[in-house]
Amino acid sequence: MNYLKEINAFHDEVELNSLSASASLLWYVLMQFNNKTGWKKEFTVPTAAILVKSGLSESTFLRARKELEEKRYILFQSGSRHQTPGYQMISQVKDKEIGQVEDIVKEGAADEVKDETEDSATDSFKRKERKRKEGEGGGRNPFAFYEQNFGMLTPFMAEKLTDWCRRISDELVMEAMKIATQHNKLFFNYCEGILKRWENQQVKTLADVERVEAKTPNKKRKKEERTSELKRMVNEYRKERQA
Repeated sequence: MNYLKEINAFHDEVELNSLSASASLLWYVLMQFNNKTGWKKEFTVPTAAILVKSGLSESTFLRARKELEEKRYILFQSGSRHQTPGYQMISQVKDKEIGQVEDIVKEGAADEVKDETEDSATDSFKRKERKRKEGEGGGRNPFAFYEQNFGMLTPFMAEKLTDWCRRISDELVMEAMKIATQHNKLFFNYCEGILKRWENQQVKTLADVERVEAKTPNKKRKKEERTSELKRMVNEYRKERQA
């Protein structure tokens, strides 16, 4: 497996076949374990090790694993009492399909391949467009958004994102990152400041965000007015003392 190709292909696939934040985190963690084994086709990992690495609770981990298996991101085989569970990462890179197309071309069916490839490309484009219009960015994966706008997603950052998604919601974590990018503040500490403020203000939905953020400029303006008034009073006091 090529790590970078798999991550890019994973992001593309998630846009069409969405995953929860916990399932995305689990995929990253399993990829790291698979990488350490030298990309063995099948590898074993103790559940306890995955829980420590991911920071997921056991119930959340089980749901995430089931989701990855059902959506064909992994194959899983439960171990026996004295056996460690086995995993197999399903490659999201479409190399196999390209190889099949090349074989058909060699057999002399170039026209059929061309039609099939064009249809496949058209279908893929239509699916991506439909997904984009449905969510217009709101339904995108927080992990993919982070990597596309902030930088490489480390295990530490993945755990932070997962924690905030669990505490406040995927939707609001995405919104905080969007606000950060709009202000060109491409570091997660800025996002955390927004998320902590929303958490304290009991913000639960995007409608709550609009309501709270609409009040923020007024607060800043009042603070500036108070500061200006205080400076004016200090200057007047100094003038009186000098007279």
